[in-house]
Amino acid sequence: MSGLESEERAPPSWLLGLGASLSGSPPALSAEAAVDLAKAAFGVVGSAKALRSERDNNFLITARTGDYVLKVVHPAEDLAVSDFHARALIHAETVDPTLPAPRLVRTLAGEPQARLALPGGERAVQLLTFLPGVIAAEAPQSPTVRLEIARMLARFDRVFSAFRHPADDHLLSWDLKNATRLRELLSGLDDKEERALAESALDGFESTVSPVLPRLRAQVIHNDFNRHNVLVSEDAPPRVVGLLDFGDMIWAPLVNDLAIAMSYHLAADADPLAPAVEMAAAYHQLLPLEAQESDLLFDLIATRMAMTVLITSWRARRHPENAAYITKNRPAALAGLSRFVGVSRAEAQERFRQALGLEASS
Repeated sequence: MSGLESEERAPPSWLLGLGASLSGSPPALSAEAAVDLAKAAFGVVGSAKALRSERDNNFLITARTGDYVLKVVHPAEDLAVSDFHARALIHAETVDPTLPAPRLVRTLAGEPQARLALPGGERAVQLLTFLPGVIAAEAPQSPTVRLEIARMLARFDRVFSAFRHPADDHLLSWDLKNATRLRELLSGLDDKEERALAESALDGFESTVSPVLPRLRAQVIHNDFNRHNVLVSEDAPPRVVGLLDFGDMIWAPLVNDLAIAMSYHLAADADPLAPAVEMAAAYHQLLPLEAQESDLLFDLIATRMAMTVLITSWRARRHPENAAYITKNRPAALAGLSRFVGVSRAEAQERFRQALGLEASS
C-alpha cells in the first residue's frame, strides 16, 4: 500500500490551526456567480471559466478590457491574511513596476479586495490581471531557465526587503519554520522508505537549522517559488515573464526562499546538487548570502522536499478528487530526497561556499 492509499486519519489539531484552508475544500461557486462578483465588486463585465486550485475558488474572467483572474479566497482564511497578500501586490507594483507580477484591480470602492457574504461565510474576493506565458514546469528545462528563475527570485526578495504587514507572520503549514511539527504526519506514509527519507530530513532540520533560526536574516518571502508558479516566454532563450501565487507569502528567514526554489530543480543524475549550486551563485550575484545561510541550504532543501511529501500525501487522502493536482510535485520531491542520501552535508556546504566565493569552513 502506498503513502497515498492509507486509511484516513484524523488531522493533527495543530495542522488545522496552521492552515485551516487546507483542511477542507471551499464551498462550490459557479461560473455564473463569478461573473456576477466581477461585475458587482470590480465593474468588470465578462465571461468566467473555473481554474484549478488547491484551496480557493479561482476563475479566468475574459472581458473586453482584458483577461483577469478572480480569486475567491477560502472562507477559513483570515481576512487580514488576504489583505496582506493584496497589499504585497500593491507594494511590488510601487517599488518595482517592472517585476512581472499580477496587478491588483481595485474594487469599485477603491479597496484592495472585496469582503462579501458568500456560501461558507464572509470571504475575500480579489481581481488580478492575467499574465500570459508558459508555466515553467511545462517548458523545456535548461540552465538558462534555472538561472533566470534564481535571478528573478533575488529581485523579488529585494523588493520585499522592507515590506511589513500586521499579518505577515501568520501561522502557515508550508512555513519551513514549522517543519518539525510535521513529524505527526510521518505515520501517514505507509511506505517505510518514504517515511525514513522524510524523517531523516526533519532530523537534519532539527539538529542543524532550528538552533540558529532566531539569528537568521528574516523578511517577507514568496515561500513557494516552484516551477508551477513561474511563467516563461516561448522565445529562445526563454525569459521569466510572470510570477504567480502570492498566497504562501510569510515572514521567514530570507535563505528559505532560495532553498524552496532550488528544491524543484535538482538533477536526476549522479550530481543532484549541480543545478542548485548554479542557482545559488546566480541569486548571490544580486542578493549576497551570508556564510551561515549558505551552510543551511542543504538541510533547508531537504526539509522542503520532505514537507512536500508529507503535506501533499495528507491532503490527497482527504481530497482524492483533487489528488492529481495536489501531488503534482510529490514524485520529484521523493526522487530528490532519495538522491540526497548520497550527498554529505559537509560536501554540500563546501560546494555552496565555493560557488558563492565564501571562505571555506574550518
